[in-house]
Amino acid sequence: MSDLKISDFKMFDKAPYELPDPRTQTGLAIKAAKEVEKTYGPVFSLRFIKHALWFIAQKTGEKTPQNIKTLDQLEEYLVSISNKYPTPYCATTYAQVKTENELQGQTGAGTRVEAMSISRNVVKVQESEVKDFDADDALLKGREIGVAMKILPSEMGYKKNEDGSVDIIFPKCPFMDGCELAFEEVLLKRPDGRTRCIIGEGVCQYFKIFSGHEWDYDLLEFDKPHCINRCYIL
Repeated sequence: MSDLKISDFKMFDKAPYELPDPRTQTGLAIKAAKEVEKTYGPVFSLRFIKHALWFIAQKTGEKTPQNIKTLDQLEEYLVSISNKYPTPYCATTYAQVKTENELQGQTGAGTRVEAMSISRNVVKVQESEVKDFDADDALLKGREIGVAMKILPSEMGYKKNEDGSVDIIFPKCPFMDGCELAFEEVLLKRPDGRTRCIIGEGVCQYFKIFSGHEWDYDLLEFDKPHCINRCYIL
């Protein structure tokens, strides 16, 4: 750990890179899209590709290929333009929420994390049930793996709260391009009105592995330029 502090946050050492690896991060995003496709069907991928290409066109000012028909083809294209646009995976961030917003009204389906939030005020977990969860250990291990894979933001930190929740801070989130546009288009609203954060969802799923319990999150601060998520057990 470094001695750097942002407010009361304990900051990890800065990663030996500025931005996540385009191929690795884009590959993970496309794999996630394929999983979501299982819920919505082929129409999800078609719209996802359309929105991702539109996003890239806005960022590069260039026409995108018209022959991209599959998620695998989209992945290769996004990686190929990383020399022009260093964070091509932001296109997948935008395309994910854009497409889900379009299709949820038709199917009534929601993301797993959004469904978890519905039971927020119903499920109660006693402190004794989660006494073995070690946020320091979980985050340290996750940080080591994420940096080794070059998929995490170069800087991040955390703060443990007395109620057992954990605040996660990203001074400069590399996915912000996609989130900003999605926010402007009001695509990040969750069913209860809170703001969605894809990284926040990922942290909650990761914490579940270590604790054995479902987690949810609140996006406390967005693009200031840092982002802060508060993660807590349901």
